[in-house]
Amino acid sequence: MPMVAMLPAAAATAFSVLGADATSGPWATVRRALDPIAQPLLIASVLLLIAATLRCGRGPALLVTAGGAALYLSMYIIPTPGSNAMAGMGATNAPLFYTGILLIALTFLWSARRRRRHTCHPAWRRPAHGRPNPA
Repeated sequence: MPMVAMLPAAAATAFSVLGADATSGPWATVRRALDPIAQPLLIASVLLLIAATLRCGRGPALLVTAGGAALYLSMYIIPTPGSNAMAGMGATNAPLFYTGILLIALTFLWSARRRRRHTCHPAWRRPAHGRPNPA
């Protein structure tokens, strides 16, 4: 589920690599429509990623938190000098943005490794029906 929330950013990155600019043409209309919800969507995505990685331990959860914070800072707090915050992908602080992406990717690798070793557990346990909670 958290990966679904990252699809718009992945699509925007793919289009920018191909040279499609979100500030003009038909994409500008889409960008203007999504601007009001972009920041809450990023926050919700990061919170979903944190909740999903909690089952594999605090390490992956802290790593995805740091990656999400780096993404948020690069896009909304510390954009490149002389540009408006979130005026398109060109307005982000690129080193911080790619650091956040790298941290989130490392979280996926770390979680996959822990799942393969069967060391991921539910973040909270629900008592079985009719049995007392052992915790």
